[in-house]
Amino acid sequence: MQRVLITGSSGFIGFHLIQHLQKEGCEVRCLVRTDSVINQLKMFDVELCYGELADSDSLTQAVKGCDVVFHLAGRVRARNSREFDETNHLGTKNLVNAAARCSVLPVFVHVSSLAAVGPSNREKPKQETDLPQPISAYGKSKLEGEKAVTAVSDRLPCSIIRPGIVFGEADRMNLELFKTIDNFGFCPVPGFRDKIYSWIHAADLSELLITVAKSGERIVPNTPVGTGIYFATNNDGIGLFEVGREIGRVLGRQRVRMFRCLPIALFSISTFYEILKRMSGINSPYDWAKAWESLHHWRCSPEKAQQQLGFSPLASFSERINQTACWYKKYHWL
Repeated sequence: MQRVLITGSSGFIGFHLIQHLQKEGCEVRCLVRTDSVINQLKMFDVELCYGELADSDSLTQAVKGCDVVFHLAGRVRARNSREFDETNHLGTKNLVNAAARCSVLPVFVHVSSLAAVGPSNREKPKQETDLPQPISAYGKSKLEGEKAVTAVSDRLPCSIIRPGIVFGEADRMNLELFKTIDNFGFCPVPGFRDKIYSWIHAADLSELLITVAKSGERIVPNTPVGTGIYFATNNDGIGLFEVGREIGRVLGRQRVRMFRCLPIALFSISTFYEILKRMSGINSPYDWAKAWESLHHWRCSPEKAQQQLGFSPLASFSERINQTACWYKKYHWL
């Protein structure tokens, strides 16, 4: 693995993956849009390749000469299902087809989402052999992206990674949870019962991505469900309130209270954002789909990655929470 392409490299997972790849001695090429914020990429010795997932010609140039393609790019917020589909499905289709046209085929590692397979029940985490049942437009678009990858797997070596909730240094998505606990001492919990989620630190995810690129199972057409697919998680599920207490501990909060957000309140808030989204056209941070997703458990099993690849986190969940909080404080995000 000498030269690699990363899409979504300006995001926080890309921030971690680049560091790990450069420790491996890889040459890193980053696909970026002309309007991408690339300040953090300037701290690395990487090749910038300008292009768009909708522009097949730019993708052909981007993948040329690469040994591995890590496809991290995706849309997590959108005004409608069409916008999700354009990026998460059609964008993935364009990229994987460009990779499949290379004279020397790269390994294609696609980062999907637990949302593509749907929520779990409280007691049993999802496994790779479970049939996908996404419940949101985002999840459905990620599943369509997986299908686009599978469609070329007869001529291109492909693997799919479905992470749980990804957190870590430079992460803005989970920053609000840290801020709420730091400022007010409570952890918001959707619904009547504590929700169980699977989590993975971006550094551990990066290690798994590299391992899968080197020696992971590949998708093979007409084989059992889950072939060539791995869930990525540090654990098979931790209650949100337990996570809140851990964050509180590292932030010096002796007590963190559980604040239950009842469904009627969640859907009232999401209705406000839905109206705002439709009137102004902005990508709202919280809508009906997010409210619905938040009322479910999202657990996945690390067993396959552990058994096949020997994957285990490089640090404990507690240590990862601590280093994330320290980074936030160091750079004045908290």
